[in-house]
Amino acid sequence: MRIKANMIGFWKKKKDWEFSQEVLEEGEEILYENPERGWYEIYTFLVEEKIDPQELKWSLHEQETLALVLLDLQKFREKPLDEQAIYNIKTILYFFASHKKDVILRPVYDREGKGLEAEPESFELVLTHLIQIGEVLEKEKHSVLVFQGFLVGSWGEMHTSAYLTEEHIRQMWDMLKIHTTDKIRVAVRTPAQWRTLIPEEKFQKREWKALGLFDDGIFGSTTHLGTFGTMMREAAGWEKPWSRKEELEFIEQISRDFPCGGEAIAEADPDRADQILTKDAKAVISEMQKMHLAYLNLVHDTRILDQWKAQSCGKDGIWSGKTLYEYVSAHLGYRFVLKKVEMLVPKRDKIKFVFEVENCGFASLFQEAQLFLIQENEKERKEMLLSEEVQKWHGGSTYKVDTETGAMKGNIFLQIRRKKDGKIIRFANEESADCLFLGSLRLCEK
Repeated sequence: MRIKANMIGFWKKKKDWEFSQEVLEEGEEILYENPERGWYEIYTFLVEEKIDPQELKWSLHEQETLALVLLDLQKFREKPLDEQAIYNIKTILYFFASHKKDVILRPVYDREGKGLEAEPESFELVLTHLIQIGEVLEKEKHSVLVFQGFLVGSWGEMHTSAYLTEEHIRQMWDMLKIHTTDKIRVAVRTPAQWRTLIPEEKFQKREWKALGLFDDGIFGSTTHLGTFGTMMREAAGWEKPWSRKEELEFIEQISRDFPCGGEAIAEADPDRADQILTKDAKAVISEMQKMHLAYLNLVHDTRILDQWKAQSCGKDGIWSGKTLYEYVSAHLGYRFVLKKVEMLVPKRDKIKFVFEVENCGFASLFQEAQLFLIQENEKERKEMLLSEEVQKWHGGSTYKVDTETGAMKGNIFLQIRRKKDGKIIRFANEESADCLFLGSLRLCEK
């Protein structure tokens, strides 16, 4: 009888962990609330004038996480910024930071296309202004994602200026980077200007920091209104403009790790054979992918934006029947989709998960972010850091993340949060919320 009792105990039913997974599909949602990406509008300020934060807040749009803050310095073209102007700049930047808007900052002397007339006669004064603004950025709370241009040129776009020689550009960069390098990304207008600042050997070794590009002539012509040149690289040399194909290949490498964006412009002569690009949705999308576009102006140029709103994106699946404008809106910047979850055989009450994430967007997330695994039931909640390299998930690529965790009954979620401020970055999966529900873990008798 004793032997029989032992045998009964030995053959009792075994319990194993079972994962009941949710269906994982990409949704159609554009995810306007995700930071560092999407459409922006321009907010213009005269630096000599105080702002009223209560009045200004009503102009903000909930569905926009980006704002191009244009600081008009015209009043100070003959003198350094005074204490009041500096205080006003601080107030402006703090306002956008407090309302959780990432700022594309562009201080300018000109807003009328008259760069040569508007900029200071003294180049030393330009350098002084750069230092003053740099000191504000270094010391004050702000949310500046990109600093566009070096103040000079028409609309601050680094063209039509007396201060765009190689020596001028290098001096302005030297002044600015004292206060911004490794903290704020600075963008110049053309690849040739970028190459003026970064020697070829440093580019080859990827030994540069915090310098990117912005393009306010996207699609405006075959050269993006002077962004590119016409000469082959071999003939032009490192610091001169290259042909369209070569420049796009160059931008593709630069914008992989730095936010690139600007303005899409309607073609001057849309009937020309070489200007057919913007009529072809596939070509538009391909060019944006090459440039890794993260942001675009929402209101300029309305001619091309209206065209995109009336034009099919030419895609199948969930994007079938969607306009080119809708597709672009969804894919500017990053777009993270969880494609697959796999639970491996548990050992000693440990569960191993493997996650496959695709970045379907044009670009990356550029500021540090963290991926968390969350386990939750009616009694407790556990959170585990899975990755601190979310910003390395480049557009158009798929990545695997694995982890081993203690087995716990309940629901399982994934969440991405920006490191500096805890801002939630939502997945683009169907029915995704702040946390992406993956499924439930339970013990089952076998």
